[in-house]
Amino acid sequence: MTKAETLDCVAVKRRAQRTLAKELAGQSPEEQTETLQRLAAREPFWKSLLKSRSERIRKTAATRRQQRSSG
Repeated sequence: MTKAETLDCVAVKRRAQRTLAKELAGQSPEEQTETLQRLAAREPFWKSLLKSRSERIRKTAATRRQQRSSG
């Protein structure tokens, strides 16, 4: 039996924050926004959030159309 690996969440967070701070250093707020949006767009988690949000919007719109037509 092998020892389970542990994950230090605080260390991971700090490492990510250091990386972002280096990436954003010296940029204007507009450039920082663009950089953060570009980086987020590459992440699978962010893609799944956007996908699920667009699916919910489509379902809501379809439900509303049905309610109007049957009402």
